[in-house]
Amino acid sequence: MRAEILTIGDELCRGEIVDTNSSYLAQRLWDLDITTRWMTSCCDDENDITTALDQAVNRAELVVCSGGLGPTEDDLTVDMVARLADSDVIIDEESRRRMEKVFAGRVPVTDIQLRQVRVPEKARVYLNPAGLAPGFEASIRGVPVVCLPGIPRELHAIYDAHLEARFKTLRESRGNVERIARRIYRVFGRGESQISQACRGLVDGVPGASIHYQVKFPETLVKLVVRNHDEAAANAALAELDRGISARLPGLVYGTGDTNLVDKVTRRLIDSGRTIATAESCTGGMIGELLTNMPGSSASFKGGAIVYANHEKIRQLGVAQGTLDAHGAVSEETVVEMARGARGRFGVDLAVAVSGIAGPEGGTPDKPVGTVWLALAHEGGVTTKKLGWPGMRDQIRTLSAWWALRMVDERLEAEGARGG
Repeated sequence: MRAEILTIGDELCRGEIVDTNSSYLAQRLWDLDITTRWMTSCCDDENDITTALDQAVNRAELVVCSGGLGPTEDDLTVDMVARLADSDVIIDEESRRRMEKVFAGRVPVTDIQLRQVRVPEKARVYLNPAGLAPGFEASIRGVPVVCLPGIPRELHAIYDAHLEARFKTLRESRGNVERIARRIYRVFGRGESQISQACRGLVDGVPGASIHYQVKFPETLVKLVVRNHDEAAANAALAELDRGISARLPGLVYGTGDTNLVDKVTRRLIDSGRTIATAESCTGGMIGELLTNMPGSSASFKGGAIVYANHEKIRQLGVAQGTLDAHGAVSEETVVEMARGARGRFGVDLAVAVSGIAGPEGGTPDKPVGTVWLALAHEGGVTTKKLGWPGMRDQIRTLSAWWALRMVDERLEAEGARGG
């Protein structure tokens, strides 16, 4: 089932607000095996709205609109939809009663305010649990057109209360519905082009299968989609492709679905009872921030030391002056001592340390911008990793923080594998 999302409002087209409604609706429709093929925005203009609606019903099997249901003279959605649906405009009486109850004893209900509760006469009305303007569904040339308020919390409330069930009914009414099996793989440690090269040809010869990539720096999402009118066949094909992903991206897929690396590591630390501390130089507290995003993270995260200056590395973590003199702050030797110092100072199971050159200045021929050393101290010793990524400062810092978490994740995986 092909859908189009139409958002209406001058403020959208002027860039004054960010359109979050389209992304929300597209995701919710996708969860119902309804594919959004087009997204359109237009101004609060009679001709623009009419043209956009006419185009949408010509190519889509479901149109979902947001915006233009308010009380002012530039809120034109009801009138334009009613015109195309060959319908009069009426007041929805139940919504009027709700408005009168809300306004009782405060302000009188005027004709201007009643503009919010108008709907096309032939429309199916969806009451608004979070506001005054109802949503509604009209038919234009046989295509269902669902109109919702532009305020996100009201749109969400109407969707949850009414539309998920309604869209399922619309989808099933078409008969022989195409089913969509899909899975998201979260990959860290390789760039999009490298991942794409490794997966080249994976879906060749698999009917209805496609592969897609999305960069959410510093990770990449690999999305497998299989379309088939037989749901069991779609799931079987996806299971076979899943084995192919594992073979082509060994050690790079850290998870699937919506849980990213930050949440995965924090949850594993909490559930395993492991405690952790940080010792940060170039990241300036970013690792600690990531490890404390989740409620309940105080059970695992015990503290951190932000040690930009060398004398603080010595004072707070016990790094030897001789180590700094011989190897410099950005070195394997220094981060090893930082990690050991943090583990001892905070009395934790794991301590991660980072020191690097985030730029844009400070690099040398031996240690160019993007050189970062990481260390993870644990019961069995210290694990280290060197990065060399010549990006922008914020990218280097973010990548370093995520690699620190990846080292923790791999350590927890190893401990779990051996029952540690």
